[in-house]
Amino acid sequence: MIRQAAGVRPRKQFSPGSLMFVVMIASAALLSACGGGSGGGSGGGATSPALPTATPPQAFSLTVSTSGNGSVTSSPGGIACGSSCVGAFSPDSQVTLQAMPAAGYLFTGWSGACSGSAPTCTVTMLQAQSVSASFSTQPEGVAVVGGRLVVAGTSTPFIPEGFNTNGILYPVSYAATLCPLATPLNATLVQYLEDTQAALTAPPLPGLAYNASFQAMVQDWHANTVRIHVSQGALQAEYAQGLSSYTDMARSVIAQARAAGLVVIVDMQAEKYGCTPDENGTPQKLPDIHTEQAWKQILDPTLTNDKGVILEVFNEPDATAACNLGSYTQPDWNAWETGCGSEPDQGMLTVGQYLRALAPDNVLFFNGQGVDFGFDGFAVPASMPSNSAYTVHPFSYVANGSESASISSWDTWFGNFEQSGQAVVATAWDEDFECPTDPNQTITDEFIQSYLPQHSIGVIGYAWDGPYWGSGYLVNSYDYPGNTANFQLVDPDPSGCAQNGGRELQQLFLSRP
Repeated sequence: MIRQAAGVRPRKQFSPGSLMFVVMIASAALLSACGGGSGGGSGGGATSPALPTATPPQAFSLTVSTSGNGSVTSSPGGIACGSSCVGAFSPDSQVTLQAMPAAGYLFTGWSGACSGSAPTCTVTMLQAQSVSASFSTQPEGVAVVGGRLVVAGTSTPFIPEGFNTNGILYPVSYAATLCPLATPLNATLVQYLEDTQAALTAPPLPGLAYNASFQAMVQDWHANTVRIHVSQGALQAEYAQGLSSYTDMARSVIAQARAAGLVVIVDMQAEKYGCTPDENGTPQKLPDIHTEQAWKQILDPTLTNDKGVILEVFNEPDATAACNLGSYTQPDWNAWETGCGSEPDQGMLTVGQYLRALAPDNVLFFNGQGVDFGFDGFAVPASMPSNSAYTVHPFSYVANGSESASISSWDTWFGNFEQSGQAVVATAWDEDFECPTDPNQTITDEFIQSYLPQHSIGVIGYAWDGPYWGSGYLVNSYDYPGNTANFQLVDPDPSGCAQNGGRELQQLFLSRP
């Protein structure tokens, strides 16, 4: 036992509770000295409230705006707009946006939190986000006014830019009966034609009215036109037999292309690829009564009431071969107009007049003949149907390896003709034919980047679905896994020539609004 010293007061023992009381008093005094406490006065015995705790946001905003004519919807729902709208979404959630162009428009791309030209985009909501969707107009129709191709109902020039396609040229359902009567096709070519058909006739993409081939044309190239080859042999056979399977397929593909906003050139082909029966042992070279029957078979009110469908009377006519008149370098234009003077050889003008009666409002395209199917020495007949334009195929566009000589040739074949007040379109062009004599691309640059734009001449590349192993093609897209158009540029071509025609066209198309 410890004894307490005399005269010393014992220390007070603090319990844990009393110690806490002292700490609280000291804390309150400190808060008061720092301006803390409640009520803002010097007195009062109220204690300070507890410090607030930050709470996570319940939602982030996603703002969507559009330019042009189209709409954007979201999954999960919350956005359904055509001009500007805002939706609220949970943090870290993923929102998929779907762009839908209005009729006559195409979707051209995203900006902001989305990028690229695919019609769908997924945004992760880590914060408030904003997205813009752009849509570009395509003409609902075209017309020829004052010797120029224009958007129907306006004075705005329309310059076709796009591709030829072989996708529905081969009449699979009639191959056994028609093809033996035409120039025989080898098995490799048949397989290629069947593959291109599978691609072009593929069903529309989800949420869209057109398939991946047409989507790639408008989104990756900003093409505004597609030239679709149809088989005269198959259409004429269905006309004669009262059938319609090939006709229905062709109309369906045209409808998909129009839904994508593309102007469609329907091109009547009597070449071997469409299995049109030969005349006198050779492919047909002038339109005749069978051409008229084929046109009557395919045309219906949907097409003849649509000014966005251009009708090309007959592909690559050659009176030299059909009538043994004139020569390839000096074409006989009388034979071109009316044929050999008796049926079944009727000629371009005769069939064109017949076609105008079937389709009063559609633009008609008349293909030249001779060198590059041009118009050297041509004079427009007085009876030429109105609302018509003219087409050339400048395959041999390089003359003597010289830029000046080439420009002179272009002027002779079609440039001066266009300058005299007639609308001209290059409906088939391919760099490959002259690549060996044009290693530096200077003539190609002049032709694509300068000459055609300066003359307001559109260009349709050959071909969208050309075989990759062949020469004479710019792009091919018949490889079609999962309904995705896997186009590729033929650059360089199989011979190793350093061509870049496909890239030149793509740059030209993308540079236009």
